Amino acid sequence: METDEQQLEEIKRWWSEHGKTVMLGVVLGLGSVVGFTSWRAHVHGQNEALSVQYERLINTAALPNHASAIEQADALIAERPKSSYASLAALVGAHAAYKAGDAPTARRLLGWAVDNGDAFEVRDVARIRLARLLSEDGQHDAAVAMLQQIGSEEFAALSAEVRGDVLAGKQDLAGARSAFEAALADQALTSPGARERIQLKLDALSIQGG
Repeated sequence: METDEQQLEEIKRWWSEHGKTVMLGVVLGLGSVVGFTSWRAHVHGQNEALSVQYERLINTAALPNHASAIEQADALIAERPKSSYASLAALVGAHAAYKAGDAPTARRLLGWAVDNGDAFEVRDVARIRLARLLSEDGQHDAAVAMLQQIGSEEFAALSAEVRGDVLAGKQDLAGARSAFEAALADQALTSPGARERIQLKLDALSIQGG
C-alpha cells in the first residue's frame, strides 16, 4: 500500500533532521507491496553478532520463509530485548506472521514493539500497523484508541488517514470524512500520491452518502 511508502519517508526525514546516520530497515506494510530495506546503525554497545543475526532475519523474511522469520525474530527479542534491533525484529516478525495468516502472533509482536520500542518512530509505526490489524478483526474502537496514542507530528497525517479507514470500516462516514480532511490539511503530507489517494477515499465516501 502507498501508506507504507509514506511511513518510510517520514522515518527517513526524522532521522535526517536529527543528524542520525542511520538506514532503518523495517518491513513496512500489510498490503500486497512489501518493501524490504537493510538497516545498519552505528549504535554503541551493539556487537557484530547481533547485527549479523538481524541481517539473517531480514534475508529470511525476504525469501519469504515466514515460519523461520517469526522464530528468528522471537529469538533476537529474547536475547537482546533492549537493543534497537529487537524493536525492528518485532516489526519484521509481525509482518511475516501476518503474511502467514497468523494474526495473533502479528498482534503479539506489534504489541511488544509498542510497549518496548526504543524509538518513538518505531513505536508509532507499530501502533499504526496494529490499528490496521485490530480494524480488520472488527475491533474498530480499539483501533481508534491505538491511533490516539500517536503523538508525533511526523505521523499525524498518516494516523489521521488510517483513522479515516478505520471509521469508514465502522460505517462512521462522517467521522471518516473528518479524519481524511484532517490528513489533507496537514502540511507535512508530502509523500508522492498521498493527497490524491486520500481525495479518492473522500470521493468514495461521497458516493456512499458520507
